[in-house]
Amino acid sequence: MWEIPFYAILMPIITVVLSLFGAMKLKNYYLAPLIIFVGLNVLTIVLPMVQNVGWTALFGWATFYTVVSLLISIIVKFAKTKAAA
Repeated sequence: MWEIPFYAILMPIITVVLSLFGAMKLKNYYLAPLIIFVGLNVLTIVLPMVQNVGWTALFGWATFYTVVSLLISIIVKFAKTKAAA
C-alpha cells in the first residue's frame, strides 16, 4: 500500500517543483508534463505486474498530475509574458 502515500503526498510536491523548475529555469513549458506523464505511466505498467494494484486508478492519477503540471506551466508562461510586456 505504499503507492497511496506516493500518489497523494509525494507526487503533488514533485509535480509543482518540476513544473516550476521546467517553466522558469529551462523555459520549456511542455517538458515537465511530458516527463510526469511518461514517468507515471511507466509505474502504471510496472506496478500491476508486481503488486495487486489496478492500472486504471494509476493511469487516472498520471493523467491528473499531467494536467496539473500543464496548467502550472501555462500559468507561468502567461505570467512571464505579461510581466515582460
